[in-house]
Amino acid sequence: MAHRSLTLLVCLTLACARVPPRTSLDGQPVGLLNAFFGLDDSLPMTAAGLCLAAPGKDGMPVTFSQRLSAQPAPGAFAITTASGATKTPLCATTAPANERSENHTVLLIGDLGSAADPPITVSVVGDLSFESGASAKGTSVAVTPLDDGPTLVLAIAYCPGALDSDCPASTRQLVVVVWAGGVKPVTDQTAHRLAYSVVTSAGRVTPVALGDLDDQDNYVHLCLDTEVAAERVEAQAGVLVDPRNDLNPSTTVTVSR
Repeated sequence: MAHRSLTLLVCLTLACARVPPRTSLDGQPVGLLNAFFGLDDSLPMTAAGLCLAAPGKDGMPVTFSQRLSAQPAPGAFAITTASGATKTPLCATTAPANERSENHTVLLIGDLGSAADPPITVSVVGDLSFESGASAKGTSVAVTPLDDGPTLVLAIAYCPGALDSDCPASTRQLVVVVWAGGVKPVTDQTAHRLAYSVVTSAGRVTPVALGDLDDQDNYVHLCLDTEVAAERVEAQAGVLVDPRNDLNPSTTVTVSR
């Protein structure tokens, strides 16, 4: 009972602050978790709101294990293609996933490769600002090919109230999942919700609701009705699509806190 009371006190304190709490990931080296070749020469006209040069260009979200604290410079990233060419993005932005509790993902925009000469590696070659003060310079990650669908790349558990969320008031645990790129459901949000299975030490649970939807980013809030710590999130295949309409495969990710 004392442990639960302490947990509730911490959650209430965080709710008042509305500042996303630090997680265990902030005490570790920054990881570059994924680079997703999402669009080839086909960013829509609406992307001009993110970068004036964006329409008709490539789009590649890259996701880190920690939140950035400032907008990144395009020159901080280098993309290597299959031919050995090196590409530098025209723009780099945390939008549209740039709410205070987000900012793990940077959208790279420009000529980043092609179907004929695909990007194979993204490297951090300049300085980036993270909330923890850590550096990602020198890190790199393989690029998910254009034809592949989106996968889960990060999940973080929070006390309800620790973040601004539209989860219902009855939520007892909030798990934020981050997909490799922006996703939308193939059919409806009910099928989307039922596609998730959250593994806890007491068994599997299904979210009672989803939050942070319909904002064209790669974040989804899983609203749980249990306080038992979430350990892993699994998602069924064929429920979500990326902007190219590639279906997600079966995917799983470990939950951090």
